[in-house]
Amino acid sequence: MKLKFFIITIALAAATAAAADYGLTARRADRNFAFGEWAQAGALYELMLDERPDSAGVYSRAIVAASMLGDSARCASLLERAMAHSVALDSVVEGVRAAAYGAGHASVYADFLHLARTRMPWLARAMDARLLDYYDSRSDGPEIVRLAEAMLAGLPGSTRYLAMLARGHMLQGHEKEAEEAWRRILDADPGDIDALRALGCRLAASGRPAEARVLLERAQAEDPTPYIEHLLETCTE
Repeated sequence: MKLKFFIITIALAAATAAAADYGLTARRADRNFAFGEWAQAGALYELMLDERPDSAGVYSRAIVAASMLGDSARCASLLERAMAHSVALDSVVEGVRAAAYGAGHASVYADFLHLARTRMPWLARAMDARLLDYYDSRSDGPEIVRLAEAMLAGLPGSTRYLAMLARGHMLQGHEKEAEEAWRRILDADPGDIDALRALGCRLAASGRPAEARVLLERAQAEDPTPYIEHLLETCTE
């Protein structure tokens, strides 16, 4: 009994020491990461993954560190290693987004999405959806249009992707194409308030008050706003 107790005590002490060492390594790695010491951070994250190869957060920060060093092969290897250890892809991707934005290097996130798309073609659609959100946040009209069209190829009636398509066209001054996208939204959902307002305002601005009024009155009946009320007062033949 005493021997068994002694063995348990030694095991617990070893586990406590290991946890303490891991915590110290984690703090050092995160400090290096915060100061942009990418090589040191990456090396420490590697040690952490050797001990806990199922940590999504560590993979994410290691990927960002490798990307900052221009090591795309390392990024790909880390992603594949995470998948091999059954780490949830969404957790890794979201962790890369948070770490990249937190470090002030948002483009690293987009680079990683492109990398994941290339290395794992079966993830193309999932990565395109995230890339679309990224380029929408950057107001990149051409990329928004390209990716929205790619998503609509599989979901032609998606009002969300149609709205993003319209926004992408408007950012480029493609007003006719934007109008067509808003009309497609209203074909799918005649009560879509945002599309009613957007198309109504566009028609009013382009000298088509009669058609604009019909749309704006429908939007105002559902969700009145002072701006649309004012626009209706001035929207005359």
